[in-house]
Amino acid sequence: MRVPTAIGAALGAAALMLVTAGCGGDAKEPSVATAGGTPSAVASGDAVTAYVEGVRRYVACLRDEGVNVSDPDAKGRIEFSGDARAVKADPKFRAAQVKCNDLNPPVPQGLEDKPALTPEEVEKAREYARCMQTKGAPDFPDPGPDGYQPESEDGKPLWNSGSAGAKRAAAACGSIVGVPATPGPGVG
Repeated sequence: MRVPTAIGAALGAAALMLVTAGCGGDAKEPSVATAGGTPSAVASGDAVTAYVEGVRRYVACLRDEGVNVSDPDAKGRIEFSGDARAVKADPKFRAAQVKCNDLNPPVPQGLEDKPALTPEEVEKAREYARCMQTKGAPDFPDPGPDGYQPESEDGKPLWNSGSAGAKRAAAACGSIVGVPATPGPGVG
């Protein structure tokens, strides 16, 4: 059930903030573990802590490949230095992404920044799900009350997006959510 998971994740995030705030000492000490430093004293069973630790391993791998990336913050967010287009075009960056991708953990449900959807957007998500289900993707999940797709606890997909029926359904239903049936040429 989604509500307890979200509440649990929120409580876990609050506990993370309390624990890291209580780990005072010198003001120069980081409150979040660094990719090359020592882990904080947060309980290892916490989903947020496990995620941040996974991101630390991902960052360490990227750095080993020569990519300049920040340490993860308390929510595991990282930043790449430099112009985003130049970074993405850099062959060294692309090779590092491929090499380190398996270390990049899925974002826990409680940490995703999701804006509240309007009632119209929620209805559009429901309409899209109904269309997908009737046009070839019967396993496409219904959106939750917030309009967002549910997520599995293990990070695995809840439906088979690669099937021929799913691809046909996506082409037939994309206009509902603003995706053209025949996308034009890419830019860049």
